[in-house]
Amino acid sequence: MVDELSPFFHSVLQLKSVRRAGWVSKVKVKDPESVADHTFSMCAIAMLLSDRLGLDTGRVMKMVILHDLAESIVGDYIPGDVSANQKIAKEKKAMKSILSDLPKTIRADYEKIWFEYLQNRTNAAKFVHRIDRLEMALQANQYAKQGYAGKLLAPFFESARTAIGDEGDVVSEILKSLKPNPAKK
Repeated sequence: MVDELSPFFHSVLQLKSVRRAGWVSKVKVKDPESVADHTFSMCAIAMLLSDRLGLDTGRVMKMVILHDLAESIVGDYIPGDVSANQKIAKEKKAMKSILSDLPKTIRADYEKIWFEYLQNRTNAAKFVHRIDRLEMALQANQYAKQGYAGKLLAPFFESARTAIGDEGDVVSEILKSLKPNPAKK
């Protein structure tokens, strides 16, 4: 049994070593968050907001945990590093490897949830995509408070605003509440 779980555990732990590429290349953050840090923050945010909105929080949590797990193998790409099709192909191959030794029913469930996230058609998937961007904006806000240049962080806030939209719900209201200082050098 332990052998069939080891690849999954290894991938989960590996996420602690994968730094979020955008913070490194675009903002030059000295000690940026890891993908695991990002995923944990998303989990806590998604848990609270999913419960508040009456969504299937168990499914949402699984989706958040799985959404970037392939990055434990392929790394964290920033837009433009590879084409969207290349990124998806690499991540599909990585997820197949990560999940391959899990018991069949669990593997099938995790694959289904991960593909649901990729397709972004269900309410849960759309919610998780919005939380992904909200967490990014919240992290950008943290970096702004630490003195990183607002002009370098501005594209992260704009990306979040575009992805989240102005639906008048709790997610868009939280984003609106952030007061980045784009004039800061």
